[in-house]
Amino acid sequence: MERGSVFMTNKTQAVRFPKSVRLPDGVTSVDIQRRGRSWVITPSDQSWAEWFDGEGVSGDFMMDREQPADQERAAI
Repeated sequence: MERGSVFMTNKTQAVRFPKSVRLPDGVTSVDIQRRGRSWVITPSDQSWAEWFDGEGVSGDFMMDREQPADQERAAI
C-alpha cells in the first residue's frame, strides 16, 4: 500500500500522490465517491461503464472454479 499526504493550499484541501500511484498524464479532474470511511478517486473521463465495455478477462480466468451444484428449492 502506498501512502500520500494531505495538505492545505489556498484554503483548499489537497492530496499528494506518490509517483508509483500517480494519475495518468493529462488528467485534470477526478470523480470522488465516498464509501464509508474510504474515498474512491477516478479520473473524470473514466467510468465503470467503460470498464465493463472493455476487453474483459482472459479466456483462462477462473477455469478451475469450484462451483456447487444448483440447489433444488420449493416453488414460491
